[in-house]
Amino acid sequence: MCGIAGFTSTKNLDNKILYDMIEEIKHRGPDAKGIYINKNVKFAHRRLIVIDPEGGVQPMVCKKKSDFAIVYNGEIYNAPEVKKKLIELGENFETKSDTEIVLKSYIQWGNNCPKYLNGIFAFAIFDEEENKIFLARDRFGVKPLFYHYDGENFVFASEMKSLFKFPGITTKINRDGLRELLAIGPARTFGNAIFMDIGELEPAHTLEFKNGKIKKQRYFELKYAPHTENLNETAEHVYWLLSNAIKNQLTSDVPIGTFLSGGLDSSIISAIASKEFENLDTFSLTFKDNEKYFAKSIFQPDSDDEWVKKMRTFIKSNHHEIVLESIDTAYALEKAMKMRDLSGMADIDSSLLLFCEQIKKYVTVALSGECADEIFGGYPWYYRDDLKVDDFPWTRDLSIRDDILKINLDLKNYAHEKYLQAIKKAPYFPENNPQEKYTREMFYLNITYFMGNLLERKDRMSMANGLEVRVPFCDHELIQYVYNVPWSMKFYNQREKGLLRLAMKNILPDEILWRKKSPYPKTFNPNYTKLICKMLNVELKNSPLSDIINCEKLFELIETKKPWFGQLMSGPQLMGYFYQLSRWLKKYSVEIV
Repeated sequence: MCGIAGFTSTKNLDNKILYDMIEEIKHRGPDAKGIYINKNVKFAHRRLIVIDPEGGVQPMVCKKKSDFAIVYNGEIYNAPEVKKKLIELGENFETKSDTEIVLKSYIQWGNNCPKYLNGIFAFAIFDEEENKIFLARDRFGVKPLFYHYDGENFVFASEMKSLFKFPGITTKINRDGLRELLAIGPARTFGNAIFMDIGELEPAHTLEFKNGKIKKQRYFELKYAPHTENLNETAEHVYWLLSNAIKNQLTSDVPIGTFLSGGLDSSIISAIASKEFENLDTFSLTFKDNEKYFAKSIFQPDSDDEWVKKMRTFIKSNHHEIVLESIDTAYALEKAMKMRDLSGMADIDSSLLLFCEQIKKYVTVALSGECADEIFGGYPWYYRDDLKVDDFPWTRDLSIRDDILKINLDLKNYAHEKYLQAIKKAPYFPENNPQEKYTREMFYLNITYFMGNLLERKDRMSMANGLEVRVPFCDHELIQYVYNVPWSMKFYNQREKGLLRLAMKNILPDEILWRKKSPYPKTFNPNYTKLICKMLNVELKNSPLSDIINCEKLFELIETKKPWFGQLMSGPQLMGYFYQLSRWLKKYSVEIV
């Protein structure tokens, strides 16, 4: 993976701006950097070398009648098939890199090129003959891409911190930005970058900048199709699609490994990968004294530790148990916020940041199990009647958010409007089937909001350490197929992700296969809670957040231990979220207008 940045301007701007922009995201590409300048178009690239070390140098330029130049962040998993097709159409190749495949795809198919690509990507191409800049982002937003246009300057970058190095781009937010942070946060509505001067290119979209105008186009969306296969055929189809996605994503010219929590999703990936690699490197996360402090709950029924031991023995992997000090995750909260450019999931983010830092000592690429819960129905709001609400189910009671405000933002109505806008876009069976309609809406909501948040978290925390993380469950062919499978099959055996369990019955031990879902680990150490409480108290004594939040009511809310977001964010995580939010307001000199 890599970091990209660039701009075009009606003014003749200093090249130093470009250097400053790309240096700001050097963590995304620690191995090399490159610059392309053509008249008033300037591109920059930071490279994390994964495929074709010599041939994949960027920016890459192809000279036809005029220049085609690309800066690209991503991996194309169907690269051999696309390359073969392009050769048949007369294209020649000088490298083994997928960068050249993406560039030649654009030369051959123009703005339609992303339709041919199966992978995770964000890229920019300068087409000199057309005098335009073309941007594209993958179908579900695994790789980030932000931009700014003010009538004179069109600027883009992988991360917002890079854009802030461009003169005139401010850190102003308006009340809708606040509403995103406090009603939707730590997720975001796709396309809303919070800051007024910045836009986010939405997943599955392209952007063309030409003659001073921006033109966006969507190139992929989930579609309804009748499901005609029986249960066993469906399970076999899921197995084929998922195992194929995993195998395709094991391509690398650098060391590769897998995350392994002992849960269903990471165990599937690790089991299939272990058949391709002898002594596969696997990685698990735990906290010091976890066995002493772990607290069982309905959402987190057991600790991962024993399950990891069972799984690593089963696949005979070269396993690395990463043990974190709980208080270190508190001290890493500010860095995690800087890597996201926003407040995030508190220690759920910072622990991942520290985890990835340790993984990078062994491998440069890792596969992870994100997205399985969203597409196969792993969360309790899919199947528990008491959690079914006409709103985002992971933030069921928005009144508690409104209650801690000093200013009127009407968070409840803002979130409900976003919810209604989202479910209107969800394709579902035309038959009058309330259960199917509900679950289709839940899948769409989870993919566009919950999953988007987790993918952003994984990208920023891994790329902060120059670690590329791939997510096989996010394969668009798998998601499109599973979306149209009826809920009765997905909920096979009355179990969350029942269909996925059935599909993988021959590759995992039964005890792993039917293990109750347990989410990403968090610390239960009381020393963490004491420290983050102290940090938040000190922070709020001199914080712009105090103008927005009633601090006394905030601490009352924290004491109730009501979840703020999803299944993990309550109590200590809520304190961490508001600590990050306060630090963000200060460090980014955020102006609320």
